[in-house]
Amino acid sequence: MRFLPAILANLLILFAILGTGSLVGPLLPDHLPRTDRFTAKMLAGIGLLGTLIFLFGQIAFTPRVLGALLVVPAMAGVFRVYRVVRGSVDLLQVSRPPVIPACVIGLVMAVTALGGLAEPVGDIKMDAIAYHYLGPHVWLRDAVIHVLPDECHASFPAIVETLYGSLIAIGGTRAPELFAVVAFGLLLLVSYGFAIRLGLDVPGAWWATALIATMPVVYRGSYGGFVDAIFSSFILLSLRFALDARKYTDYILSGLFVGFAMGTKYTGLPALVLILTVALVIVALRQSASPGALHFRLFLLAATAILIASPWYLRNWVVLGSPIYPPPPALLRIFHIRYMSPEAIDALAALIRKEGIGMGHTLPSFLLLPFHFTFHPANFLNGPGGVGITLLALAPFGLLLRLRDPFVGMLFLFSFAEVAGWFVTEQEARFLIHVYILLAIFAIYGWRYAQEKSPRLGSLLAGATVAVSILYGLAMIVPARAADLRAVFSPRFEEQRKSREIPYRESFDYLNADPTVKKVLVLEPRVPTFYLNKNYLKPIGRFGEQTVPEANDFAKLAPRLTAYGITHVLDVRLDDETLHIDFRVPPGQPSLRLVFEQPGQRVYAVEPFAGKDGVGSN
Repeated sequence: MRFLPAILANLLILFAILGTGSLVGPLLPDHLPRTDRFTAKMLAGIGLLGTLIFLFGQIAFTPRVLGALLVVPAMAGVFRVYRVVRGSVDLLQVSRPPVIPACVIGLVMAVTALGGLAEPVGDIKMDAIAYHYLGPHVWLRDAVIHVLPDECHASFPAIVETLYGSLIAIGGTRAPELFAVVAFGLLLLVSYGFAIRLGLDVPGAWWATALIATMPVVYRGSYGGFVDAIFSSFILLSLRFALDARKYTDYILSGLFVGFAMGTKYTGLPALVLILTVALVIVALRQSASPGALHFRLFLLAATAILIASPWYLRNWVVLGSPIYPPPPALLRIFHIRYMSPEAIDALAALIRKEGIGMGHTLPSFLLLPFHFTFHPANFLNGPGGVGITLLALAPFGLLLRLRDPFVGMLFLFSFAEVAGWFVTEQEARFLIHVYILLAIFAIYGWRYAQEKSPRLGSLLAGATVAVSILYGLAMIVPARAADLRAVFSPRFEEQRKSREIPYRESFDYLNADPTVKKVLVLEPRVPTFYLNKNYLKPIGRFGEQTVPEANDFAKLAPRLTAYGITHVLDVRLDDETLHIDFRVPPGQPSLRLVFEQPGQRVYAVEPFAGKDGVGSN
């Protein structure tokens, strides 16, 4: 029974996504295969529903409002499935798969489904705990979607996070973890459809999909709160519609999906520029439109994308002072932002450069990037496990074999520009998932090429390369989810895991259970407030965000506690491998009474403070 709410919540969201996505059905090309039509509708449903919830959430973000937004599209989705089942029509129309890749994909999906039933745990270093789930958790508590001044990353575009909020409201904190089944499944369907579009036969498309499913970096971007799988699915669909465009509606579709990408991650912004570029080049090569018609088509693509993504950027501009928040240091000359000083922005930018340096930004490092990423993936941010050896070994042959096709040529141009931009900025492995997918498809072409040119030795070596990559991927993915799987099957282990991996759990339990706690002052920026169910104020965020004027001076902050509505103070000692920070509350504070203490944790109740001006006194 502990899993039933999460399962039901995901089923409701799944049907709502299908019902909402059916709105784009009339725009889809008639020649699009049924599998791709279903995938496009589902992803459009994620984008449209996430944006719709965000817009209504500016007014109210409550279970009642969410229910009203979800029930009607969910009923439409159920009706759609009923019509398909009644007509005995294959919804996806996927051909019978070869056994081995189907079993591989089934195993990974089973691990994803079972592991997704575990509750999220971890400290502030985990993005899911730090902001992907924190934002929805706070929005539900406050019954409205708003910025979190102490966590700048919670102001990122959040199409997927609004769905996380809906899932948490209905099914609890397990529900967004289980949503990885939907995200990863759709990514694999997009990959399968792209492989067929690039000319692979059905068995080849299944092998490409199995190879993608077992890439540790691809898989890591698909669960645990990460939104990279859905983002890459948006990018691939936008790219496909742009390069295959024949009618104006195709450009609208391309703009729609890249707009959703822009509403999911900031990296959708440069992707829009690249998609516009390759769309322009391929039309010029085909000479299929007059200059006036071409300009109008590209305008349609760009305008649709900007319109779809605009709510996120306009909200940030109005509330935080910049459409991109936190902004790159260069934008500080144009925008005057709130809550973060220029020094904090510079420090964050320096941290990003440091964490995303990979193996360097020099020309030799760029030329050696395929080797470095294959054999030293752990040197790249979130890169452990990498993508196996098949991309390096076989993708170049497949790419050269198909490079004369203008569609393939534009994919290469897009991918090269994406990798180059990624290389000179932040070398975060998850940001290139869509590129790995394209390379995996070409790797299967390289396998076919080796079979054709050398039926014995070449076929053996290429097949062994694919097999080693898949087995290696499984050997990395399954153990990585072992703790999640064990927590699902053992409630005792799950409880032990929470005690071990949730920092300051005892204090959170105390504060959450005490009805006198109304608002908590959290002094340490690195305390994961996702686990705190009460309203809170964190004066300083983990990246130097400053939420109140007295943030850096407790002596000035103490007299203002009652004015800020603070009833309790959480003070902790931070002691890990890199940081050693003692308690922040000075001894003998007259306005604070110690009510709970554990090693490294103290909770104070706020007493009336009578200063010279009477501030905070009753």
